[in-house]
Amino acid sequence: MAQFGEISLDFGKMELCRAGQPVVITAREFRVLKFLISRPKVVVSRQKLISAAFPKRKRSTYRTVDNCIARLRQKIECNPAQPIFIRTVHGVGYKFVPQEDAYRAGELLLGEVAEKL
Repeated sequence: MAQFGEISLDFGKMELCRAGQPVVITAREFRVLKFLISRPKVVVSRQKLISAAFPKRKRSTYRTVDNCIARLRQKIECNPAQPIFIRTVHGVGYKFVPQEDAYRAGELLLGEVAEKL
């Protein structure tokens, strides 16, 4: 089981909950999220995500991964346009940022915005 922010993920049951409410998640989305969570703060290439989450699909592309990540962000991020848990590392792939680090980064961003006001 993993918990971050309002999200709880039960690996055994393949269930995702947000604020205690079940969220519909596909098997592929679950595999991608589990793969990222199991490697906190580590940049994971799109190719590795394809191998881990889409092993039987011969025609999976980087765009397939990007679309899956976009759907996951809609389900787990408070603001999918500015994700704090699943971060993009441009030109490489993605990384999962654990709760305490994600919130610390969010606080820093809020502090920078406040300073500009």
